[in-house]
Amino acid sequence: MRVEFVKAVDEVLAQDESSLFITGDLGYNAFEDLKARYGKRFLNAGVAEQNMMGVAAGMALAGRRPWVYSIASFATYRCLEQIRNDICLHCLPVRIAGNGGGYTYGIMGSTHHALEDLGVLRPLPNMQLFFPCSNDHVAAAVSTMATLSGPAYIRLSISPFTTARAPIFEQAETLTRQYTSSEGSAAVTIIGVGHGVQVALRALVSTDFPCDRVDVFGVARFPWNLEADAPLLESVRRTGRVIVIEEHYRDGGMGESLKMALPATKSFLVMSASYSRDQRYGSSAFHLRQCGLTPEALTAAVDALRTS
Repeated sequence: MRVEFVKAVDEVLAQDESSLFITGDLGYNAFEDLKARYGKRFLNAGVAEQNMMGVAAGMALAGRRPWVYSIASFATYRCLEQIRNDICLHCLPVRIAGNGGGYTYGIMGSTHHALEDLGVLRPLPNMQLFFPCSNDHVAAAVSTMATLSGPAYIRLSISPFTTARAPIFEQAETLTRQYTSSEGSAAVTIIGVGHGVQVALRALVSTDFPCDRVDVFGVARFPWNLEADAPLLESVRRTGRVIVIEEHYRDGGMGESLKMALPATKSFLVMSASYSRDQRYGSSAFHLRQCGLTPEALTAAVDALRTS
């Protein structure tokens, strides 16, 4: 998603001279054109994320609209106090981009995995979260973030299950996408959080997946505005059985929040990331298999729920 993010931010910087870009010494082979094109409006703050957030807050107080970029785990955990105190409590228009959500950085291990980023930012005052479902979803998220008067975070990821299946419906305000419609015959509603929906989209191409018995949605923005997501609400009320897929730990994740926000259901299952001290490290696909975030596991879960 990084390439699409750069394209979208380039458009924002070109249209708004108050916007600027700050990187934490990352983005090589991606940001060179931005640096050349925008000069002093491009700043490399170095490997100093806490200071970088303070600088961004100061620039916002001076009337600027900064975009701040780093690896997702560095852009959130390492500088959470500065995000809370300097940015959120003052409701400043600082847009934070975290690259490598979930297991994207794979073999680099738990220090680089972003599996709590949405959870630690979700309760912060004034913060809005964006987690695109696919590459072609990034531009819409960025353009929405550019209009906000307060802080926002975008989670950029790569899914090994990425598929080219196009949505049949997208709600512009919430960025929610609908990928399938069973025309009322669905037994299960599947909700993918950001790029987590790619697990479901890959399952849909499998011959043994009950495509005609599921409604598949991808959600991409928090706080929720479920009143604007009428098709999603209608599907949940009709099926009474929900599966949420997220490349994030269950505690504090979007699945936990959706369970509280959605109408009561007969069954509510969250397929999420997990951790154990004896786990092994590998590619993002390896980690997803290790914690059961796969099309095969989803197929089994759908079969179990729709017959319950």
